[in-house]
Amino acid sequence: MKTNQAEWLSRAGKLALVTSVLTIILIAYGSWVRVSGAGLGCPDWPLCEGNVIPELQGDVAIEFGHRFIAGVTIILVSVTTLIAYKGRFHDQIAYRLIFGAWLSILFQAILGGITVLTELHGMVRLAHLTFAMLTLGFLISGAFRALPIGEITYPSLRRSRSLLTGTLFVVLAGGLIVGSGESSGCPGLPLCDSRSSDAALVFHGLHRVLATLLVAVLVVTAIQVYKNGDKGLGLVLSLAVALLAVLQFSVGISAIITDLPQSLRVLHLALAATIWSLVVAQFSLILKSTGTTK
Repeated sequence: MKTNQAEWLSRAGKLALVTSVLTIILIAYGSWVRVSGAGLGCPDWPLCEGNVIPELQGDVAIEFGHRFIAGVTIILVSVTTLIAYKGRFHDQIAYRLIFGAWLSILFQAILGGITVLTELHGMVRLAHLTFAMLTLGFLISGAFRALPIGEITYPSLRRSRSLLTGTLFVVLAGGLIVGSGESSGCPGLPLCDSRSSDAALVFHGLHRVLATLLVAVLVVTAIQVYKNGDKGLGLVLSLAVALLAVLQFSVGISAIITDLPQSLRVLHLALAATIWSLVVAQFSLILKSTGTTK
């Protein structure tokens, strides 16, 4: 039986969801590579120590594992894009979003190589993280556009767009802290103290204030969705985002109190990527419910 356009796009949507989970794992793994100091385990690129498959031990194994997962993710995004192309006439926007994920992950891979060749330059690492989040955002939005998932009507489009922008800004502000080399530059709570440099005072202060505001708005939004009577997918997404945001806030504070252990730093970014995914999903469903395409 011949597969129609809608079926192809539905398949692409399902694969995009699976790939988005792998992308979150890849982002978390990349954080582990960074905090473990294994970023130059493979000092060359695209090969590793001059080999396609190097001797897997120590930092080399950790860094090569990241490259392997990245390679699998690129393949899955490419396959998803090809499948979406076959169903493109059913929904051009869904196809373009998934195609955007493919372009984004290619740029991300190139930036990954540049990161190694520039010996982990902070701003290149920030750009690498930015494209990782863009890839994840395109995959999620493409999946929720392609799949016959129920629409939601609350929060408003304006609120949802603000949450989308705010979440990305907070995530990248955290990336800026890492890229500037100021991860441990603000040991004080709730804000920086005299032990902090001027740069740490600005970067950490910005991140903490905006993160606190974002968590508050996400919690308030979840309460409003519940009071609005939405007991379906809209409520599930809002509650999940709010609970994860509170957990993320707690992890951030715990990491500072316990002197930034590797496990909490990795968890912090993994939660950030997951929260970003859910906020994108919420925004995508709001767009579908309003019939807005831009």
